[in-house]
Amino acid sequence: MDLISDSILLDNIMKLIPVGIFWKDKDRRFLGANQMFLDYYGLSSVDEIIGKNDEDMGWHINPEPFKKIELRVLNNGKSVLDVPGECIVKGKLRKIKASKCPIISDGKIVGLVGYFMDITDEVTERDRLSALCQTDDLTGLLNRRAFGNIATAYEKQYKNKMADFVLFMIDLDDFKHVNDNYGHEYGNIVLKSVAKSLTMAAAGNSIVFRYGGDEFIIIHQIRHDSDVESIGKHITRFVEGPLNIDGNNISIKVSYGSALYSETISIPSLLELADKRMYEMKELHHSK
Repeated sequence: MDLISDSILLDNIMKLIPVGIFWKDKDRRFLGANQMFLDYYGLSSVDEIIGKNDEDMGWHINPEPFKKIELRVLNNGKSVLDVPGECIVKGKLRKIKASKCPIISDGKIVGLVGYFMDITDEVTERDRLSALCQTDDLTGLLNRRAFGNIATAYEKQYKNKMADFVLFMIDLDDFKHVNDNYGHEYGNIVLKSVAKSLTMAAAGNSIVFRYGGDEFIIIHQIRHDSDVESIGKHITRFVEGPLNIDGNNISIKVSYGSALYSETISIPSLLELADKRMYEMKELHHSK
């Protein structure tokens, strides 16, 4: 009888179990993860996380609770089970519960292993109604009400940890022309297409909102100096271009403005500055 090695058995178990599994060293840096973990966060390779911690990846508006729990596991050697939390996943906030335990070798803690499950859909009726109130019916993006709550959380992180963030205000150019010439049904198709494209354009740790009408917002906590320029280029690349609807080619072009929270003193002033810069780009487009 052929024997199956432990490594082959473990590899197949990780593929089978419907949860995201990961393991880290004693400094909380990722050493590996299973395919479901990678698929959940939209990662193409485990190399994208190796040697990085949660703060480097920017998956949490406030990473401190996650950090404290992992340090407790590593320092005290005690497992934690089904700890609730929120992660930024593909432009949206998702609710998870995670379990973690220490990895022990020769009597010493050398790291931790954990798994998580998405429980966004396993919510109470009260939570479900709250989520509906914060979701845009047409695009499925977070709406203006959700923006207020989440922007306040980012603002708190800036004031407590100096974690700067950028806000992009995005507006479709000549969207009235689409509604006037093709009708509101076509206009809605355009808005849904733009929402999908903006989600693709945003970085993995960005959150996308439909602010109202044809205005959208992206919030992104700064990790690298190049983040702002990179997201701006992605907005143009993913959103702009022709959209064919029933044989009609509708040209989509956007204007956007960005502002760092550190340039301002409040969320209203941040919105005002980003909006001002967005209209400057719009005027530039109209002058051509």
